[in-house]
Amino acid sequence: MSDDVLRTVAARIGDDLPRVDVIGLANTRRIMHAERHNDGSRMPLFIPAASWARLLELHCTGENDGPRLAPSRVMDGLERALGRIMTEVVRHDAAHDEPLRPAYEVTSDLFGPEGPVDIRMLVDRTTGVACMLAGPPADIAALHLEADI
Repeated sequence: MSDDVLRTVAARIGDDLPRVDVIGLANTRRIMHAERHNDGSRMPLFIPAASWARLLELHCTGENDGPRLAPSRVMDGLERALGRIMTEVVRHDAAHDEPLRPAYEVTSDLFGPEGPVDIRMLVDRTTGVACMLAGPPADIAALHLEADI
C-alpha cells in the first residue's frame, strides 16, 4: 500500500478536549483548513495562518536554492503529512484503548528544521465537531486558545 493512502482508524473523543470557537478562528483568518479533500471520514485539519505563511516562504517564495512549488502543491503535501501524523496519533491511542488527548507534540520538520509540531485536538463549541490543529509551538501559542475555552 502506498504511503499516500490513509487508513481509517477509529478514535475515541475524550470529554476533556477543549471546546473552542474553531469557526470564529477560521472566519477571522487566524487558522485555516489544511486540507482540500475531506469526505467526512476524518476530523477536519487546521493550521495557524502564520504556519501557512511560513510554508509558503519555505517552499514557494523563499530565497533558498530549493525548487519553488505552487501553493497548491504545498497544500497537497501539507494535507498528506498532517493526515499521516493524525493517523499515527489516533493509531497509538486506539492501541492503548485511550481517548484522544487535548495536546501532543511530534517530531517533524514539516514547518521547518526547527521542529517540533504541536498538535491540539479541539471541539468546535458551536457544532460539536472534533478537529485537529497543528503548527509550530509559537504559532499555536499565539492563538491564545486558553482564553477561548
